[in-house]
Amino acid sequence: MTNLLEVVVTARPSWARVKNLVLEYAKLNSPDSVRICLIGPSVSERYGDLREQIPDGIEVKAFPSLGESDSLESVALNCLAGATALARHWGSSRPDCVLVIADRTETLGVASTAALMQIPLIHLQGGEVSGSIDDKIRDTNSKLADLHLTTNEYTTARLVSMGEKMENIFPIGCPSIDLVKESLLTKIEDLTKLEVRGVGSNIDLAKPFGILMFHPDTLNEEENLVIIRALIEMVKLSTINWVWFWPNPDHGTHIISKEIRKAREHQLLENVKFVINLPPEIFLHLAVNSRVLVGNSSFGIREASFIGLPVINIGKRQNGRQKSSNVSDFPNFVSVGELRSYVEAFESKLIRFPSATLYGDGNAGITGAKIISEWIPGSKVR
Repeated sequence: MTNLLEVVVTARPSWARVKNLVLEYAKLNSPDSVRICLIGPSVSERYGDLREQIPDGIEVKAFPSLGESDSLESVALNCLAGATALARHWGSSRPDCVLVIADRTETLGVASTAALMQIPLIHLQGGEVSGSIDDKIRDTNSKLADLHLTTNEYTTARLVSMGEKMENIFPIGCPSIDLVKESLLTKIEDLTKLEVRGVGSNIDLAKPFGILMFHPDTLNEEENLVIIRALIEMVKLSTINWVWFWPNPDHGTHIISKEIRKAREHQLLENVKFVINLPPEIFLHLAVNSRVLVGNSSFGIREASFIGLPVINIGKRQNGRQKSSNVSDFPNFVSVGELRSYVEAFESKLIRFPSATLYGDGNAGITGAKIISEWIPGSKVR
């Protein structure tokens, strides 16, 4: 009997993390064996509504549950609102198992609701370490989960050290690496044909460009302000164009967004196109062809390592992550001049580091889909 798998997606990066696994599961079983549930930022126009990105034939349920504020109170309420929506949804349409992805704040509501309703829970990317409140949430999700799809042997060992049984843990890699692998095999020669919707300058993608992704570090608000101002100054001095992705909706995002808007209003960022969200494939084609990625996104640590894309990682948001040779790590603030000198080294020519398989080899989707298909869902005792 095929399991009805409900995959709960909470934000734009999470869909890329799970897309290939969903497609492979549907192929192995049937399109109606999997259902996508969107909550929180994943159905927010402000942060990237994903409804149009879900493939035809796969059922989608959407429950908007994101408030406008990024205060700590709102972060907690958003998590509870998502949990309430899921409880009502599963009360009338119960799946055989639920898959929760990684560590965003909203996922805590997903995992706790599934556990309390005694719906077997699968956790993707447990056992990892970053450098913020995400660690608490990720580990809590893991303890609530009944089946673990981990990234590598290190993360598997961490789960075992937390008391999880090896028989419930399967290291498959990250399914987002599958999409990266496909992008590397299907390079687009003319990037100007890509539909990159956004605001700001209509930059020429045929010319050298970098990618900027700086998100709030929820535990270091003051440092967020210092770094975002330095990044704006760095971009002003840069000789290449930039595609700057809007910060995600974590506590502290208003500080970053306000500084970016001020710089735009004063025409200080004429070499920048600002983007809220792109389909994973389009984003990956940009990443594959960019000169450098600057910021503190986990993409720079995970997917970029497979590309070999040079990454300048700033701040403490990714402090605990396993990193490959493509990452230049600056956990403490560096001056604008120092930052500019590091970025400048990658502007004049296309540089690539050796491809790393630390986060997967491009086969995680099919491997994970087979494991879930053969799994007899059940809840662990502890």
